[in-house]
Amino acid sequence: MLQIQIGPEREAGPDDGLGRSTIGWRPGMSEDEAWEAGRGIWKFNADRALSQDEAQIINTEGIVLAVAKITGISKSGDRYALLGELLHGDDRVGRATRSPHLSRNPVTYI
Repeated sequence: MLQIQIGPEREAGPDDGLGRSTIGWRPGMSEDEAWEAGRGIWKFNADRALSQDEAQIINTEGIVLAVAKITGISKSGDRYALLGELLHGDDRVGRATRSPHLSRNPVTYI
């Protein structure tokens, strides 16, 4: 599994490769919003990311915000964004992750 930890919501830069106005998480956001906020744009090993079945978006408190099946990646300069099928209503959403995010980097492989 690829796990991505996102910080508090903030304004996205003008050159955001996904055209987002904000990135990060905020209380009450939907799974769709969490997926869009967390799926990119990151530096990661493309082959290793594609070898993972799922992606889990978590906040800095370790709460799962969204889970998706990874279907591909898109490139934006020297960074990537995940493409995937959001697993709406996954029972992990809203709960503490069973795999604590121990990396200093936002992206880790579990």
